Amino acid sequence: MGGCGGMGRVLVHALLDTGVQVAVLDLPASIAQHPPPSEALALALDGSDAASVAHAFDTLRARWPALDGFVNLAGFFKGFHSITELPVEVFDEVIAGNLRSHFLCARSALPLLHASGAGAMVQVASTLGLDVVKHYTHYGAAKAGVIAMVKGLARENAPTVRVNGVAPGLTNTAFLTGGTGREKIFEGIPEAVYAKRVPMKRVAHPQDMAGPILFLLGGASSFVNGETLIVDGGVYTQ
Repeated sequence: MGGCGGMGRVLVHALLDTGVQVAVLDLPASIAQHPPPSEALALALDGSDAASVAHAFDTLRARWPALDGFVNLAGFFKGFHSITELPVEVFDEVIAGNLRSHFLCARSALPLLHASGAGAMVQVASTLGLDVVKHYTHYGAAKAGVIAMVKGLARENAPTVRVNGVAPGLTNTAFLTGGTGREKIFEGIPEAVYAKRVPMKRVAHPQDMAGPILFLLGGASSFVNGETLIVDGGVYTQ
């Protein structure tokens, strides 16, 4: 899910390069903006809509009755306000796109992961779910929910399916302007400004997330379950 975003596109190519069969699920606008490689199965859906998710996974199940791995990269931001000034409809939209979508897709993906006999799920959260910055409270709450979901799903579905998370720090993708396939609401954050806060002295790039996700999907992490791996260059160290 979210395979047409900045992180998703890098991950899709990395998986295809290793001979993995890949399905890309994303918003219709995202698929139109960044069409997946021809080798991948592309399925349009709205991850926050139960009927849309069910239809997409029915199509996926008809093609592949079992999945070895599932990654949910869905996430976007809007509403740069304090909670007292945040419109209710914006709160609902952000929670739906960043938390409800993870629930709906996990619920549909888990039976297919169990069918494989040894499936792995990776939910992509954010360091803002751990260390919330002002005016990102609603987004941070959604991503904190994803981190909690990782823990709960890991305990509910072991030992057949492992569930882990990745919490990226600020990453140079379309998220910085609003999100892939969504309206542009920011001009972005100058990399040089934020990089001063990062011990690695740079902003993360999508390629920095592909390796950790592949690790959590693969056999090298066969005894890792319920963890959320922080990938932010050392900014969040508690």
